[in-house]
Amino acid sequence: MAAALLLASCGTGNKYSVSMTLPDDSLNGDTVCMTDYDSGDTIATGIVTGTTLKFEGSTEKDFLGSVVVGGGRQIFVVEPGTITIDNAGKVEGSQLNAALDSLGNDMQAVMGQAQGLYEKYATGAIDSLAYTHAADSLQNAYVEVLKSFYTSNKDKSMAIIAFIQYMQYAELGLKEAEAEVAGAPALAASKRVGKMLEGLRNKERTAEGSMFVDFTVTDENGKEQKLSDYVGKGDYVLADFWASWCGPCRAEIPNIKKIYDKYNGKGLTVLGIAVWDAPADTQKAIEELQIPWAQITNAGSVPTDLYGINGIPHIILFAPDGTIVARDLRGEAMIAKVAEVMKKK
Repeated sequence: MAAALLLASCGTGNKYSVSMTLPDDSLNGDTVCMTDYDSGDTIATGIVTGTTLKFEGSTEKDFLGSVVVGGGRQIFVVEPGTITIDNAGKVEGSQLNAALDSLGNDMQAVMGQAQGLYEKYATGAIDSLAYTHAADSLQNAYVEVLKSFYTSNKDKSMAIIAFIQYMQYAELGLKEAEAEVAGAPALAASKRVGKMLEGLRNKERTAEGSMFVDFTVTDENGKEQKLSDYVGKGDYVLADFWASWCGPCRAEIPNIKKIYDKYNGKGLTVLGIAVWDAPADTQKAIEELQIPWAQITNAGSVPTDLYGINGIPHIILFAPDGTIVARDLRGEAMIAKVAEVMKKK
């Protein structure tokens, strides 16, 4: 009996309750899932009652919960106890969520300064040199906010959010990132962080001067498409990793068209590789933007994982033999690089 009471007591101590208040009752009766932000696994389900959504369960350690509802996503720390989230997304009843909220406030403070700085530049209050100098300082401040948070919470799940952004903004190399992760239990156990480290390894494997890595994907009609159908065939290949919903990708199309119009059929092939996009949306964008070059569609994350690409557009120039000449080309620098290699052909 004593043992049973002890076990019951331990189980009660690990229980959590998450109660969300929604803006309206339009989802009344719907079933909503709470997933683990890091793994994507479904942890619990709840039925909306009026404007209230509730999840209950037990956990021995904190984890990041994620709920997609009302067109938005709410991310919060799940730990034993009672947690409430109001219709504005404010989380209460948890020390870890209070700390995560503080991080959000610190990040917003720096971003607010950055917005104010840009407005000064846009109105001519400061020149480009002053803007660049101040913007660099603010980015450094933003990076320090992120680093301070995750280094202070190395054994907490919420460190994952700060570290992922830190990796991107600080532009960590593989060795630097691995060293940071090695000393942080929560980061070392994170699937998201692990995937980003693998991306850095793949980026090193596909650095300039390396031979291209082939991939095979199936398009919306069931037809196999390979990168090697285009690369390594005797022409330079300018490959644009893009998506229909990506504004910067669409903005880069006119620059690629200049290259296509000048060099297509003269020793250069232009290739679009549609990633992270629905085929129907890709095709619509191709028609809207009047893109004439060949496309590999429905590629998902296969190419971006292989090449360690975490942001698009990402444009790679391949040599006639398949060697990677340059990566992450954009704008005038891309046009100049293509002109440089085509002079040698």
